[in-house]
Amino acid sequence: MNKKTIFTELVEIIEDTKYFLKKNTLPVYKYETEPDPNDLHFLWKPLTKKSGEQKALETKEKQRSNRETINFPCSLCTGKVSGIKNFFYRGRKPILVLHYSGATTPKEKPFVKKNPNQIFREQLTEKVWGDLIQKAFGFSYLELFHQEYPACNFSHTQSTEMDWKKRVDTCKVYVEENIKDFQIEAIVILGSSAKLVFGAEKAKESLGKLIEWEIAGKKIPVLTIRSPEALVFLDEKSKGKASDEDTALFQYAQERNSLEESFLNQLKQLQSVVS
Repeated sequence: MNKKTIFTELVEIIEDTKYFLKKNTLPVYKYETEPDPNDLHFLWKPLTKKSGEQKALETKEKQRSNRETINFPCSLCTGKVSGIKNFFYRGRKPILVLHYSGATTPKEKPFVKKNPNQIFREQLTEKVWGDLIQKAFGFSYLELFHQEYPACNFSHTQSTEMDWKKRVDTCKVYVEENIKDFQIEAIVILGSSAKLVFGAEKAKESLGKLIEWEIAGKKIPVLTIRSPEALVFLDEKSKGKASDEDTALFQYAQERNSLEESFLNQLKQLQSVVS
């Protein structure tokens, strides 16, 4: 192909292009096996930087979709050692149980959950708690929402009562989120969390009593009860060795039955919430 021929073809192409531009159309040729270009849709994304508000919103949405691990990257509290694994357990009934499996005193040992469905430190505690919920409400304890409160582990040898109070106050943001997102209608605070929320003395005074927390303009009934570990302790004592005095074993058994009855009477105050 000589230069003249090439030049002639280029002129034709330019003339054709001029025509199509005026007509505001441009035909596209394709093979029969190819899709029609007019049927293809391309997503256009502008090359603009996201605002800080947009990034914060996206981060929050990601955290909500992976709620069970939201406590690991959290840096709201100082002195944090680690996030508690599976700190939030989703139920179906509108009651949220707040508890704490972390160590809070020098006498306690740090604890790490090994089972993704584990809620309490000991399997026996879960069994006892399960029996209480079954007797009080007639369904499994796994129907309830459970949340570690606070949601992280901290130094249990150097923390003061004021430190723990600040932590639960700060961590309340996750409690409020779950209440709003899952339409929670009542809260049960077990002793392990209650002593951190109210202090040891006030927690004792609050046992079995209903108070109210106002969250997002809604009043939520809050019930404080002892931790089921207390029932486990008396249960084991009442089944002591044969060498133990019968009167002591009988006394432990009486205390155990009395405590169980107390648990049930207190929990039944929330029957209207789950009925």
